[in-house]
Amino acid sequence: MSVRLPSSVFWRSLLIQGAWNYQGMQHLGYLWALLPIVRQLPKDERRAALLRATEFYNAHPYLCGYLLGAASTLEATGQGPALSRLKRAGVTPLGVTGDRLFWAGLKPLSGVLGMLGFLVLVITPPVADDRHWLTALGVAVAATVGYNVIHVHWRRKALHDGRRLGLGLAGALRELAHLPLLAASGLALGLISGLTLPLLAAMGAGGKPLGVLALLATAVLSWQLPARSWALPVLLAAVFLFQSL
Repeated sequence: MSVRLPSSVFWRSLLIQGAWNYQGMQHLGYLWALLPIVRQLPKDERRAALLRATEFYNAHPYLCGYLLGAASTLEATGQGPALSRLKRAGVTPLGVTGDRLFWAGLKPLSGVLGMLGFLVLVITPPVADDRHWLTALGVAVAATVGYNVIHVHWRRKALHDGRRLGLGLAGALRELAHLPLLAASGLALGLISGLTLPLLAAMGAGGKPLGVLALLATAVLSWQLPARSWALPVLLAAVFLFQSL
């Protein structure tokens, strides 16, 4: 039996954390995303598929497509019980890989790139004030759009790769932990964060104690970017404070 992979599965997967709870964590969001696939199964197979979908599930939300795509293949070929084992095996590699790649890599990197572009514009004499700040805003928007283009592409890729691999996804999950992009994003984040410090120094604090304190606070906060979700907005606030002194 052939089961289609409707586009609605992708759109539903964007809300996989919408019904998060302590008992099954993301399982209700996973179930909701999987419903368009379950509806294509014979009626006598749907109940078992729904029960499997409500089993515990918690991994990185951007990578849930791997298991949703695999489900469209396994449920159609009568391998539903194997899907349960695949879900349990995939929780850790998908969670760890997604956290390292997005939360600790690409997301803070896009923020730091936007901030770096802003700092370059701040220390560059403007030709026209309005145009200068508009360009600074454009840099921040470009960094945000760039991150979202990458993460949406990865979501779609995960969905179609999971469908193509089926049970072969088990081997692919082990390889995800060794993606060169994981190490590259971490190195790039450290390099770009380091470049912000001399730019801050170039803006100058005029020897004011508060200016020096703001520079030190900015340096400390930049080290926390990979580990703390609150560090980037606080870091940006420190940059604005430092620039105004």
